[in-house]
Amino acid sequence: GTSDTLTFSNGVSTAGGLMKLYKVQTASVSGTDGALTTNSVNVTVSPGAAASLGLTAVSGTITAGNTDQLTITAYDAYGNTATSYTGDKTYTFAGANTIGSYHPTVTDKSNSTVNFGTAETITFTNGVSTAGGLMTLYQAETASVTGNDGSLTTNALSVTVNSSSAVGLALTAASGTVTAGITDQLTITAQDTYGNTATSYTGDKTVTFSGANSIGSYHPTVTDKSGTAVNFGTSETLTFTNGVSTAGGLMTLYKVENASITANDGTFTSNALAVTVSPAAAASLSLTAAAGSLTAGNTDQLTITAYDTYGNTATGYTGDKTITFSGANTIGTYHPTVTDKNAAAVNFGTSETLTFTNGVTTAGGLMTLYKAETASVSATDGTFTSNTVSVTVNPGTAAGLNLTAVSGTITAGATDQLTITAQDTYGNTATSYTGDKTITFSGANSIGSYHPTVTDKSNTAVNFGTAETITFTNGVSTAGGLMTL
Repeated sequence: GTSDTLTFSNGVSTAGGLMKLYKVQTASVSGTDGALTTNSVNVTVSPGAAASLGLTAVSGTITAGNTDQLTITAYDAYGNTATSYTGDKTYTFAGANTIGSYHPTVTDKSNSTVNFGTAETITFTNGVSTAGGLMTLYQAETASVTGNDGSLTTNALSVTVNSSSAVGLALTAASGTVTAGITDQLTITAQDTYGNTATSYTGDKTVTFSGANSIGSYHPTVTDKSGTAVNFGTSETLTFTNGVSTAGGLMTLYKVENASITANDGTFTSNALAVTVSPAAAASLSLTAAAGSLTAGNTDQLTITAYDTYGNTATGYTGDKTITFSGANTIGTYHPTVTDKNAAAVNFGTSETLTFTNGVTTAGGLMTLYKAETASVSATDGTFTSNTVSVTVNPGTAAGLNLTAVSGTITAGATDQLTITAQDTYGNTATSYTGDKTITFSGANSIGSYHPTVTDKSNTAVNFGTAETITFTNGVSTAGGLMTL
């Protein structure tokens, strides 16, 4: 179509005229000098050898797990389909990602699926793939797919893979370890069959949480979309955006445990999320005794447990602590005591050192009480005071007798009531000294035929120096004992 100059000699072109054609066609070529026009010469142009590969797909957008037909076209250097590129060719595809156990695949000429990255055979006819090439992608992404025959690599084909609908819920937490009473953000992600975030799972959803326990009046909670704490086991509303919870989900646990948290929307139940709940700092002390009743002078092991605000053992309350006990009384020279960490007895009311391990006393705390009473024992570390423990102290066996009289001065021949009290080692009335006892009185003199006497249990006067029977009830004489001097 553009004029050029040829040289003619004796009517025949002798310089110029070398024609090059690039497009595959049957051309009808003619020339003109402006006055004369040649005849038309038919010239058939065939494609050259393959110099590049073009990759196309039926669709540039698919849903995860669905198929898309790929077509590969071989081109010569000038863009013509290279028809000589025919027969079975070995191809390796790349550019899409695996998700979990799901690998991107392309079928070979036998319609068998072959993973990306693995060589497979595709059949070409006249430069175009005609058997194989059915692609399946699973990872939600914008893939950049290419094919390579070992010499030539195709263009990068952009394919958008969208997630499919939700078939499950994945539950995660900001932290797998929390302190009792402290919050932890939960996130729920809706997932399709292949593990992609199911972006179509959007809007308000009704979710119920479970897997953590209450302690006392403290129930595990998760906030709803409005920020209101809702107890585990009660349905609540969370808001999801593109498959991920975006409003609500702030969890508070109170009981120390290894919780296994799940979420359920009525159709799907999430994975079980392991969350370790640790105790908070000590907020109180609890005192217990091995026995609620003991005999005067015997020991009873006390145990102090530190608790956090919610009633968990405060394991951080560890090491040596200064404790003072109170609530039991002295009798005579015998003071109530508790041993310290070195097993030394320390009087009630005096501070001492006890050793705690993981919130519980492990060295010290052996209590000895002497006064028969119902003691109300408590302990304090200077910050916290424990509950009171009621301990009944029973008297020991009789170790002595205490004799008293109604009057210390009488008139000869008049009577005076004697009372005998049995006492244990520490001076408590020995209540087990009960029933008829044989007693002999002494220490007063006769005058003439008049002998000092004491009545027995039958009210019969018995001379001093002669054994008689006196009745005792709970350690105190109750029948007999009327003395005449």
